[in-house]
Amino acid sequence: MRYKQALQRLVAGVLLGGAVFGAQAQSTGPLAVEERSFDDGQASSSSGGANGTSQDGIYMLMQQMQQYDERIAKLQGQIEELRHQVDTLKAGERERYLDLDTRINSLVEQIQDAPKTDAEAGDDGGSTDGPADPEADRAAYSAAKGKLLERDFDAAASAFESYLKDYPQGQFRAHAHFWLGEVYSNQKQPQLSKARQQFQAVLDKYPNHGKAPTSLYKLASLDARAGNTAQAKVALNQLVKQFPDSSEAELAKSMLKQLNGG
Repeated sequence: MRYKQALQRLVAGVLLGGAVFGAQAQSTGPLAVEERSFDDGQASSSSGGANGTSQDGIYMLMQQMQQYDERIAKLQGQIEELRHQVDTLKAGERERYLDLDTRINSLVEQIQDAPKTDAEAGDDGGSTDGPADPEADRAAYSAAKGKLLERDFDAAASAFESYLKDYPQGQFRAHAHFWLGEVYSNQKQPQLSKARQQFQAVLDKYPNHGKAPTSLYKLASLDARAGNTAQAKVALNQLVKQFPDSSEAELAKSMLKQLNGG
């Protein structure tokens, strides 16, 4: 009897437990599926967002690299332009140096050939009064000319200026004006206005002196050098007319031909 009752209770408990489990399965099954679907979708969305962010970063890096390439190309172009400018400046500086060196050598050669002429030729057309101390006069002039032979142009300019100031009746004043004009026009930084004044002084004060035709030619050369072609032609024509037998007259004819495009 007791066995039968225990068996009945066991069967009833099994049946009741099965019913409860089935009910739970029916009520919770769809929810679990939905939850799993939601979790899977969320994971998929998260993965897609990460991929999108990565692609955007790569695109931005590519843009930056392209900008850097463009900047580098621009800088390289500027460097090439600057290099060309430096090369041009170097070439121009070399030409100026060679031109200056040529003019200096020519000037020194003129001085080396001049001593006898300077010593023998007075200042034709100038004052007939001689210096109070001829020996001191000659020594001062020779010292100034010596600075030119040493290529010390600044010292030579000062020496010739002092000579012209200290010896108002000096026998070499025309020469001093001429060489002073040469110094001013052949310095590394030419003082062309001062050079003109000295060459003009030779023409104004000593029109019959041996340096007069050369001074006139120098004035024409300075005008041509400054681009004053018309004024240069006037001086050259005056030279040919006033000093037809001078060597400078032939030089003047040649320069006139060049200025006229011949």
